[in-house]
Amino acid sequence: MQGSIIKEIRKKKGLTQKEVYSGVVSKSFYSDFEAGKHDVTVTKFVGLLNNLNISYQEFENFQQGTAANKVDELYKKGQFEALYQFYLENSDSPQKEIRYDAIHAYLLVLLTHTNFYRFSRDPFREITAELENAKMWTLKEIKLAKLVLLSLTEGDKTDAKKMFHRINQELAKYLILDSKIYYQESADLYFNRLQSLLILNDLTSAKETLQDYQTMLRESDDLYLLLQLKFITNLVNLYFDFPNYQKKIEQFMLMMREIPTSETHFYQIILDLHLEKARNFYQRQQKLS
Repeated sequence: MQGSIIKEIRKKKGLTQKEVYSGVVSKSFYSDFEAGKHDVTVTKFVGLLNNLNISYQEFENFQQGTAANKVDELYKKGQFEALYQFYLENSDSPQKEIRYDAIHAYLLVLLTHTNFYRFSRDPFREITAELENAKMWTLKEIKLAKLVLLSLTEGDKTDAKKMFHRINQELAKYLILDSKIYYQESADLYFNRLQSLLILNDLTSAKETLQDYQTMLRESDDLYLLLQLKFITNLVNLYFDFPNYQKKIEQFMLMMREIPTSETHFYQIILDLHLEKARNFYQRQQKLS
C-alpha cells in the first residue's frame, strides 16, 4: 500500500523513479516496491520521503484521503446514524484503507452509543482479530487499535494490557519517522489508558502507567502535552491523596481557564467524572487504614 501511495505522490510531483530511489535502494527493488511486492525498512522509507521532499505527516495526510475526513466530520456533528450507515456501506470494500475508515466509524459509534439499537459486537471481534494478525501497523491501524483499547471491558483486562503494549511497540518506529507524531500519539495512548484504569479501579496499574507516561514525555518540549501530563498526574494522585490534590487540580483548572485552549472544557468534563469517585475511594482507604 505504501509503495502505490509513494508512486502516486511521485507522479503528482513530476519526479522520475530514479530521483526518488537514488541513494536509498536499487532501481529493481524500488520498481517492485511501487508495485507492492516489497516493504522497506523505516530508515529506507525515511530516505524515500526525503527524496520526495515531504514529511511523514504529509504522507499520512495523503494516505488518509477524503473518506477519513468524512468520518471525522460526521462524528464532530454527532451524526451517529450516518456514521453507522457509512460503516454498513463500506465495511466490505475491497480497498483496505476504505475498510479501515468504515471500522473507524463503527468504533466511534460503539464508544459513544453503546446501546445503539442495531449494535452488535461481532464486527468488534473481527477488528480485534485483524489487528492481532497484522504483522506491522501503520498509523491508521494504531489509531484503530487505540479505539479498540477504549472499547474493552473490565473482563478484558488481559487483552487490554496486551493491546496497550502492542500499540507502544508499533509507535516506537515513529521516533525515527516523525518524533512529533510519536509524542502526540503516545501521549494520547497513555492519557486514555490511565482514564480506563481509573474507571476500572486498577489503581496499582494506573500508578505504574503514570510513571511510564512521565518517562516517555521526558524528552518532549511540547507545552500542550506537558499540560496534559500535569492534568492526568493530578487526577491519578487525587485517588491517593484527595484533600491535597483536590486543591492542586483546582489550581490547575483555574490556570487553564486563563489560557485560550479548547482542552479546558474537555479536562473539566473528565474531572467531573472522577471527582466523586476519587473522593469515595480515598475515604474507603482511610477507613481501612
